[in-house]
Amino acid sequence: MTLTNRNVLAIIQCVFYVPATVVSLFLCIRHCCRGRRAQIAWIFLYLYCHVRVAEAALGLATIGTASVAVYATSILFSLIGVPFLLLTAYGLLNRVYINLAKNYPTRIKGWYVKILQFPFTAAIILCARGASGSTADASNGGDYRPQILTQVGIVLCAIGFVVMLILTGAIFRRQSHAELDERRLLNIVIISLPFLVIRMLYTVLVTFWNRDLFKSYEGDVLVEGLMAVLPEMVVVVIYTIEGFTLERLPKDIRKKKNKKCWRRNHGWPSAPEVLDDVSITRKDSEQGWKGIDDKSSGLSRSSTRVDSQQGWKDIDDESSGKSPV
Repeated sequence: MTLTNRNVLAIIQCVFYVPATVVSLFLCIRHCCRGRRAQIAWIFLYLYCHVRVAEAALGLATIGTASVAVYATSILFSLIGVPFLLLTAYGLLNRVYINLAKNYPTRIKGWYVKILQFPFTAAIILCARGASGSTADASNGGDYRPQILTQVGIVLCAIGFVVMLILTGAIFRRQSHAELDERRLLNIVIISLPFLVIRMLYTVLVTFWNRDLFKSYEGDVLVEGLMAVLPEMVVVVIYTIEGFTLERLPKDIRKKKNKKCWRRNHGWPSAPEVLDDVSITRKDSEQGWKGIDDKSSGLSRSSTRVDSQQGWKDIDDESSGKSPV
């Protein structure tokens, strides 16, 4: 059994991304229940680490038997991992924008930021579909060539990345109106952008050039490690450290209101009331006041009856000539 350079690269990825997957899961738990704006970036980071673990596992599977189909499938996971990493940066940028828009009215509309997610999502679908076709061709003995769907997906991903760079610059000009933690988060995103640029450049060259050093699975492993694997690892480390140091947002108020409405509509018991240091439920308190009202109404009826009887007795005494005592 001989280890190739690609097998060594797969081992490095496996050693790095397996713990990173667990750490990203803790980040999801740490920032969960805080509203969609706070946890979307960490969910994408968790999915990205999963994709890279699958890619490394396929690379390790070729140690015993070299298979073109397995190599081609690992390229599929390599392609769809890039949009997931860009979506992680987008999620962090989205949180900065929400905080900035809350403190300072900007010309950047909310739908500008929301629509940025669609090119990356479409790129994942198109790259997966195109890479599946290329894998089928390679399995049948043909050459691995990026299909048109893969190329369209990478173009959408590149366009979305350029728009994200412009949006980052626009938010950076108004960062003084954001809170301290959000300004630090924006700086973290800016620091990661050069590494993302290198990764996007390698992806574009492999997809459209696909020859010499940038051939899909026959290119230079050192170039792939320096332009694809290493920049992604640096970005993951930066985002992970920031995830543990970043302050959690308060829980979403709208979520609390919806929860209360759901309980009220489904007839859940309300919180107990405290009267004279005794905890009773609202139902018990209402029943107690009802009993008091019944007793008071009974006393009033009995007193009225006694008064009426006394009144008739006085009238009879007067009619009989007797003076009341």
